[in-house]
Amino acid sequence: MTIHYLSPSASAEPGEPEPVSLGLFGCVHRDPLGSAAEAEEREPWPGEEEALAQAAATGRRAANWIRSLPLPAGAWICGPLADAVDEAMSTLDPGDCDDVDRYGQGGVSESARERLAGLIYHAADMAPLTGQQRVALFAVVHAVQGIPKALTNDPGTVIERDLPVLCAIIDSAIGTDGAAITPPRRPTTGLRTGGPCAES
Repeated sequence: MTIHYLSPSASAEPGEPEPVSLGLFGCVHRDPLGSAAEAEEREPWPGEEEALAQAAATGRRAANWIRSLPLPAGAWICGPLADAVDEAMSTLDPGDCDDVDRYGQGGVSESARERLAGLIYHAADMAPLTGQQRVALFAVVHAVQGIPKALTNDPGTVIERDLPVLCAIIDSAIGTDGAAITPPRRPTTGLRTGGPCAES
């Protein structure tokens, strides 16, 4: 992938902030001081609307799965973290970046980013979960953290090819067939003696 850089825009009048403009990739190009000037409406990427709608739907499924995890009432994971997953996947914006160095937040708020980054500090809270559920939770949060960064770095490629795959990975992690939500039970057909087995 080739990353294109644009030369700095013409300086604004003395004492005035540099205006925001659209760069080569349709991203918001801000001056180093973070001017709040309005940007012109950018041209959507091919397939952008459908891809972002798919991401939002995937985020809702993942958030609902996190809320359903067998953790104590009021657990941070089932509340603020799940909300951050939902928010991050529903607010993705390929235009929220700086076209000079391809850096941006992809539309995700600072609050959501901080909550997504906080899972590592709540590892002990995952003690009631199965190993499968813990791995799935980390996989979901890691993917949700990475999607906005990838989107700002190469929006065209991510929208066309990568985002659908990442959404499928999240769906696989949470187990659309229920595998990652409910741990498998022991057979209930009985032992060799014919007696019943205790369910786990």
